[in-house]
Amino acid sequence: MAPRLAARRLGSLAVLAAALAIAGIGAADDRPLQPQHIGLHTGALLFPAPGVLVASIGAEYLPEVTNDLAGVEGELFRAPTLDLQLALADRAMFQVTWPAYNRLRVHRQLDPPPLGRRLGPVSSDWGDVTVATLIRLAPQHRGWPAAGLRFAAKLPNTNEKLGIGENTTDVFATALLARSFGGRVGLFTDLGLGILTEPATLFAQKDVFTYGVMADGRVSHEVHFVSEVTGQRARREPRPGTVNHSELSAGLEWCRRSFHVGALAVHRLTGQDSRGMGVSLNVSTSFAVLDRAHGTR
Repeated sequence: MAPRLAARRLGSLAVLAAALAIAGIGAADDRPLQPQHIGLHTGALLFPAPGVLVASIGAEYLPEVTNDLAGVEGELFRAPTLDLQLALADRAMFQVTWPAYNRLRVHRQLDPPPLGRRLGPVSSDWGDVTVATLIRLAPQHRGWPAAGLRFAAKLPNTNEKLGIGENTTDVFATALLARSFGGRVGLFTDLGLGILTEPATLFAQKDVFTYGVMADGRVSHEVHFVSEVTGQRARREPRPGTVNHSELSAGLEWCRRSFHVGALAVHRLTGQDSRGMGVSLNVSTSFAVLDRAHGTR
């Protein structure tokens, strides 16, 4: 990606960050500061106050990605990436995640193209939308971790021939565990199953094991170090569109009232995608959208 283009887009993100900061001042929840883990994927069982919406926007750059369905390799820039988290109750949260716009700079493509479309030097498309519900079944008690469930569905919104997404409907169900140690360190696990549509085979699905392990350490009152490993793995031979993958993310999150800023280094651990280090930048704020947040019905 051209440096000037990336700089312009990151500059636009900075303007949006400033707007979120202004909107977030004075809208903070009275609860103690806790990280929102923006840009991370592991279910953390850390919910905002009931009726409060956490809105985040960001950008992500990955220098080497592979789409085996379209037979394409290249560098991917996503901006904006959007995430909305609405606490419906003390123990329930609804979440929507959308990498809204994606720009792929094509380095290589198989010849002939598997899907019959030869791409130019740049391909762009909207991203797939993921909706999820998280439920906390039990809080942390004595030596036992908090426990919960996460149900999610990825909805098709892309053109699979453009080399950015699979344009399939996938569903997931995972078990969540969360344990904090002295208020300074938190450990979170997100383990379960996914049912993926196999885009290369008619009327076929694949069951995969999905995993996420995240650690959160408080560096100061306003700064947290966060890291996670996430991925999916199937027992039988992967087919195009449902390959095994794993990703490591690590970085810092700065919290100031309801305004949060996160910066992550992203490294994919599988296949050709492991050759480069990416970056993810995100900002978020929170504000009340339901009367529940003010204690009324």
